[in-house]
Amino acid sequence: MTAATNRIDVHHHLVPAFYIEAQKAAGMKGTAYTSFPDWTAEKAIALMDRMRIAIAIQSFTAPGIWFGDRAETVRLARTCNDYLAALVARHPKRFGAFAMLPLPDVDAALAELARALDTLKLDGVVHLTHVDGRYVGHADYWPVYEELNRRGAVLFIHPTYPPRSEERDWMVPRAFIDYPLETTRTISYMLFTGMLAKLPDIRMILSHAGGAMPFLAHRLSLFDGVTSFAERYPEGAKHYLRRLYYDVALSSDPNALRALQALTDPTHILYGSDYPYVADRIVEAESGRLDAYAGFDATARPLMERQNALALFPRLAKLAP
Repeated sequence: MTAATNRIDVHHHLVPAFYIEAQKAAGMKGTAYTSFPDWTAEKAIALMDRMRIAIAIQSFTAPGIWFGDRAETVRLARTCNDYLAALVARHPKRFGAFAMLPLPDVDAALAELARALDTLKLDGVVHLTHVDGRYVGHADYWPVYEELNRRGAVLFIHPTYPPRSEERDWMVPRAFIDYPLETTRTISYMLFTGMLAKLPDIRMILSHAGGAMPFLAHRLSLFDGVTSFAERYPEGAKHYLRRLYYDVALSSDPNALRALQALTDPTHILYGSDYPYVADRIVEAESGRLDAYAGFDATARPLMERQNALALFPRLAKLAP
């Protein structure tokens, strides 16, 4: 294993006991398709070593921390971020961290954002595709996005359960199809609200190769300039979509990768595993398919695996072997 090929994983989750208990208290019995993952930092590092992942940027993910009680959400955000900071302190050469924000409480979110980035020195922020029915880019959360833009922060956007996802007789697990469609929906919403044009200094990472957006980007662009929202993205849809960053978690199929490469350039594609919400064997199989994919040449592959992440997270450049 050489330093040039040590991966940096920007899509890597953690599931400590307190987070499982918070979900159980809210009536949840597992993830979108199975039981809660059996996660420990030691198991994560063992997988990282096998998959030649030098550093993993940890994030809490769906269903998030909003279960209807604002005070409890504020408490959980602080607990999550303190846990992340302690985890990074214990394993400073292996882990980074994306902070949780206690939305929908905007004032509390702004305070926690400052604490997480300035005091705890976390590496960015994770935001689910929607919180309390409001998608990323919603006017109610705009002060938070303005502050992220002012800071030039990294914002990792991860799908969560879509609204009305438990319709009668619907049996397809949400993570299989609904998650990538949630990401697609969110990118479109950010475009049409003007967030992508008005707040260009937020460095956004979209999960799972952007969901279905690489396939639908052309369809979206056909309507440039003709909708009532056209003035909110004056350069046309593809201009803003290609500026986003996309991880390749669970997206190793050559057709998906080729579509992503047609949408954006090699400097905007990042490695991601989605561990531990997918089993070790799936991470290993996805890693093998990425290694076998011929579409990443000698320049694009190290960009995807490592160099693009180092450009987004300069702190990591001092740590990565």
